[in-house]
Amino acid sequence: MTAAKENTNTSRPARVHRHTLVEMNVSVFTGRRDAAHERVIDVLRREMLASSKELREKLYSFCGRLLEEAIESTQRSQIEADSPVLHYLTLLRDTIGASQALVRHEMTLVRESEEFSNMLNQYVVTQLQTANNVFSDSEMNILDCIEDLLKFGEPILARDTEERLAHFNEDDKARYNLALKEYRSHYAQQNRAIDGTHAVS
Repeated sequence: MTAAKENTNTSRPARVHRHTLVEMNVSVFTGRRDAAHERVIDVLRREMLASSKELREKLYSFCGRLLEEAIESTQRSQIEADSPVLHYLTLLRDTIGASQALVRHEMTLVRESEEFSNMLNQYVVTQLQTANNVFSDSEMNILDCIEDLLKFGEPILARDTEERLAHFNEDDKARYNLALKEYRSHYAQQNRAIDGTHAVS
């Protein structure tokens, strides 16, 4: 009976500790995080202000998804439950979400103003248009705050990446660079699909 138990125990694979899994995957997840963050910055600084409300809403949603991936990649590539990088990425995601909500409200108000203009008196229509302007101004103010947040957070993330790279061996660096390249291409393709879909519609 004892021998049987011993055989059963020896045939069971050893449980991999979380610390080991993090060490195995840190290079790939760091590359994925950095690529997602780069794409978010590119969208915010290059596309957002030049885009229509409809496209901005899609781009905000895209940035939110990328930041979710960046947050998950950070969590899966560090032992600590929290870090300055996580605080920054979470705050950026939530702030972008607030801006997206304002654009959605603004688009709704525009539709309501157009749909009910024949049914409502001019005063109500004017109030809807005034509310629309308030939402638009608020979105622009949040975009200004986002730019300040980027200036604060970019050095934090860059320093974290530098510290990680300093501990990578040659194989880890190769895996990081490959992941960074592949995810850059993947996110750029997704970005083009959003812009292309909007251009056709």
